[in-house]
Amino acid sequence: MIGDFVLERKTRETNISLRVCFNKNINFIEINSGIPFFDHLLMQTSFHGCFSTYLKCAGDLDVDTHHTVEDIGIVYGKLFGDIFKLKQAERYVFSFVPFDDALTRIVLDISGRPYLVFNVQNKNHEIKGISMYTIMEFFKSFTSHSKTTIHIENYGFNNHHKMESIFKCFGILLKRVFDLKKSKHNYSTKDLW
Repeated sequence: MIGDFVLERKTRETNISLRVCFNKNINFIEINSGIPFFDHLLMQTSFHGCFSTYLKCAGDLDVDTHHTVEDIGIVYGKLFGDIFKLKQAERYVFSFVPFDDALTRIVLDISGRPYLVFNVQNKNHEIKGISMYTIMEFFKSFTSHSKTTIHIENYGFNNHHKMESIFKCFGILLKRVFDLKKSKHNYSTKDLW
């Protein structure tokens, strides 16, 4: 799939601009959420998903990281929800990613029904303002605004590895959504997608 997709969202808490470009090569990955560790995680998604990304976010980080991460999830969800509606997307996709001690499995259903299962050990540990609870909020926003069901299972000992394996796995999953589609067959008996 080739295409260039842009979405902007401005509230009193955040001002976000997101551009995602699918072509044969990754031409750019420029991510600035104001949270360097979260930038690192989102970069993994773009790199392993094989799509170019430009993200700029100015958020109320003096309050907390929550609004920024949640609102970026909203923008990613809306943008990918629009991309999925192009009917070039495989409905059911899964991915597994190990990272040393950590293992992540993500299963996606582009169903039109938002739902998140986030089965992750030790959600309290925080790295540079990002905890598994914060990551859960990103995916909750993504599922709500892309109208998808996502199941995420993750375990391990090193929290950096656990978090990074989730975002690598998510990138591979997004790549497979488009790589696997071989026909124009509608994968819903309700003919909604």
